[in-house]
Amino acid sequence: MKAIAPHEQLDAILPIFKPNCISSYEVIRKFKKESGFQGKVGHAGTLDPFADGLLLVLLNKATKKFEEIQKWQKVYWAKAIMGASSRTLDSEGEIKPQINCPTPKLEKIEFEARSLVGGYEQKVPDYSAAKHHGIPLYKLAREGKAVPPKTKWVEIYHISVTSYRFPELEFEADVGSGTYIRQLSYDWLKKMGVESYLVRLTRTSIGKIGLNQACKIDDFKNENWKKFILEV
Repeated sequence: MKAIAPHEQLDAILPIFKPNCISSYEVIRKFKKESGFQGKVGHAGTLDPFADGLLLVLLNKATKKFEEIQKWQKVYWAKAIMGASSRTLDSEGEIKPQINCPTPKLEKIEFEARSLVGGYEQKVPDYSAAKHHGIPLYKLAREGKAVPPKTKWVEIYHISVTSYRFPELEFEADVGSGTYIRQLSYDWLKKMGVESYLVRLTRTSIGKIGLNQACKIDDFKNENWKKFILEV
């Protein structure tokens, strides 16, 4: 994809770096408010507030490409802590230490990663935006109500360990649309009897678009964001 000139019709994709502790929708609201953009604005898949990384905002006619762009492969970098669990599968939940946690060898961790490549039937996390009778699962979970189990098939193209020193594990995952990385990490390490949760999660690319092509929220207040728009 090539950069589109600022004077052209803005039917385009705007890659944005979303910081953690802020929702994807809040990023879009900030963009509309601070840039003064008057056209249609959508997105091509949100990121949890816990996560940071690449968010693709769709401008004007690009919003019609939502379903196509949403299917693009995504790459994430994550850091997991082994030997403890969290109901939210990340550091935002209550952390409970695991008694007698095994210490798996790197070779075993990599072997189990390869066993997931291709895909598997993944449990939809209780703390997710997936809905049951129109109600997000995370709302049911936060209210202490029973969360009906849901699963879906997810595509896993590659998982690689980038750093391992027990209890910390860092990895990169190349996955299909709709994959929950928090759940993927948990399922992977659970194969070895290890409880775990994520403390960092960054989306580094979507399709052929990488973080190095993304603008930052500070760019919304001036014309700098226009330098980052891409043709659909």
